[in-house]
Amino acid sequence: MKYYQQIAALLACIIMVQNASAQNASSVKLVVFSGTTDTVYNGTTLVLYNKITDDHDSVVVKNGKFQLAVQFREPTRYLFYSKYELKKKGGYSPFGIIVTQPGTFHLKADMESFGNTIVTNAPENALYLQYIKGGEPMRNSIMTKLANKYGADFQKHLKPQDPQYAAISKFYNELNEAGNQQEAERLGAFIKLHPNTFTSMYLLSTMITVIPEQKASAYYSVLGPTYKNTSYASKIVKAIAAKSITSIGKPAPDFTQPDTAGNAVKLSDFRGKYVLLDFWASWCIPCREENPNVVSAYQKYHDKGFTVLSVSLDQPGKKAAWLNAVHQDGLNWTQVSDLQFWNNAAAKLYGIQAIPQNFLIDKEGKIIAVNIKGDDLQKTLTGLFQ
Repeated sequence: MKYYQQIAALLACIIMVQNASAQNASSVKLVVFSGTTDTVYNGTTLVLYNKITDDHDSVVVKNGKFQLAVQFREPTRYLFYSKYELKKKGGYSPFGIIVTQPGTFHLKADMESFGNTIVTNAPENALYLQYIKGGEPMRNSIMTKLANKYGADFQKHLKPQDPQYAAISKFYNELNEAGNQQEAERLGAFIKLHPNTFTSMYLLSTMITVIPEQKASAYYSVLGPTYKNTSYASKIVKAIAAKSITSIGKPAPDFTQPDTAGNAVKLSDFRGKYVLLDFWASWCIPCREENPNVVSAYQKYHDKGFTVLSVSLDQPGKKAAWLNAVHQDGLNWTQVSDLQFWNNAAAKLYGIQAIPQNFLIDKEGKIIAVNIKGDDLQKTLTGLFQ
């Protein structure tokens, strides 16, 4: 009798485990992307990725259809690209879909130009696209000004070795900086109209680096509570906090990082000199484009009491790439990095979420300018050392 009781107890345990597993499986919330496209693209691979949720998956088109499913973790924006477009054009522009809850989202996909894909059942994504469309006049104005100055087809053959490349990049950056200020104002108006949407939270998180501290704080205070428990809200709060201690007039926060030889270097070691604290990376093209301007400033004013401290956001295991870029670009000043990519301790302390970014620090260790590049850097230094 004991034997049968033991068997019955064992079966009961198995059933309980199976029921628990079934309940857990049913409790997993999924985001499903179900799409159609022309059958001519059968065999084409579509890639999904998201650095916030750490999702990365792909699917092959079969019979003009595809489907991808990932676990819903929080409201976010999933990114996609078509390998067909990548191969045909030699590059791609990521196509994003904002998702605020689990469910199925339908895509009518254009594999040759994935940005033309039509998404249904994603209302906040439609709101995001509405905002982006509102910025087209400003973006078109920038390109028109570039075309008027450098010719209508300046983009077609433009390469880094082009003699005009540096001048075009400089002019573009100047126009873009003015455009960023305009976009910051437009974002504020958008947030007031849509304070309880994830789209407003997402847009503020993506633009936080170009919005001054007080304005960013004001924008965040307008946002409703619904999405203030997301990682995007956390990113905004941390960025605002970093801005509050790294704004003009504040003492530059001290830190220690290893140099190229592994020796510990402190920012405070440079007290008594004007220091350009420069955040960059070997993989960052805009950083590499700005480096000649920094080199020029260093060579011109180094003997007068100016120096540079560069903090690289290169990745773990990529020290060789970092050192090669230092050599190639002729960066003959102190270079430091903990090789932790965006988790670089100094970058996190200063709220760095985009590069290149810099802080000009005076002899007493106080921040006197932020993000000065090109001619602005030269003019500022000229004023200091006249």
